[in-house]
Amino acid sequence: MSLPLVDLPEELDGRNVLVVPRGTDVVVLATAWFPDAAWTREPVSADAAARSRPMTGARFRGIAVTVTESSPGLLRLDGAASLEGPVPAGRSTAQSAGLAVPEVDLYALVPADPRASLDLVYGWMAAAARRAAGSIVPVDRAHAVVVPDPGAAVDLTLWSAMPLSAQDALPLVRPAMTGARVGPTDVPHPQQSDGTSGPPTFSVTATFEYDGAITVRTGRSTEVPVALSRLDWREFGPWSYHVTWIPPEPEELRLATPSQLHLIARSRVVPSVARIAAALWRAVGGTVVDSGGFIVPPGELQDRATAPR
Repeated sequence: MSLPLVDLPEELDGRNVLVVPRGTDVVVLATAWFPDAAWTREPVSADAAARSRPMTGARFRGIAVTVTESSPGLLRLDGAASLEGPVPAGRSTAQSAGLAVPEVDLYALVPADPRASLDLVYGWMAAAARRAAGSIVPVDRAHAVVVPDPGAAVDLTLWSAMPLSAQDALPLVRPAMTGARVGPTDVPHPQQSDGTSGPPTFSVTATFEYDGAITVRTGRSTEVPVALSRLDWREFGPWSYHVTWIPPEPEELRLATPSQLHLIARSRVVPSVARIAAALWRAVGGTVVDSGGFIVPPGELQDRATAPR
């Protein structure tokens, strides 16, 4: 069976293309994995191009008409590759790329060295497409368009400068675990002697009758997600609060198309995961990062927490 053709501009032939909804900030996505990502050539929108040109051209009833075009920029990710874009496209391109949005931006992958490994870049493209509810059109158009499931990024981690003891944390997270049996899964144990002080780390699990379990696990690390490296040091810390969903059938987490039962369970636990992270954030501050390595701002966290179960 032949695959449907993706409606892309000719200049993108022979390239891997990241497709995202119009206006998506790809710099924010890029710096979450590549802290030094930056424009080496700034993109110019059609509106900006029009403002920079004098009002000349064809005239109709005294109105000046100027034909302008946008100009794609070049966003360097790392030494191995850059992204060229955005190239704006409409509904037909969006639909052929697997997206149900009226307008999209296209970004073509430009390798800097054909011999360099692009594994990290490919991993980022998949994570960025999931985060932005976008897709990837592979260089070989005979292969299917990759449309990662945005809802698959369930787990959240809060990084804070303040530690909590098990006695202090449990009353905070228990209200967010309504309908579950809550109990410790790992007794508190002291930190290794590394010159730092803090309460013992611990984990607690909420088990739901049909939807699997949610585990809250604390820890302390000298390494934090790349996305945090661009923040003020007061906005995060080494203490981590991992909020993880364990579905009834854990192997379905690795499936591109999980079962309907998995999707139903996931939709019911997502608000609980967010409410737990939000409760901890209100208590100790810090910054929340999703399982794709992207920062989840407080407004988005609130939206997740208040989504109907």
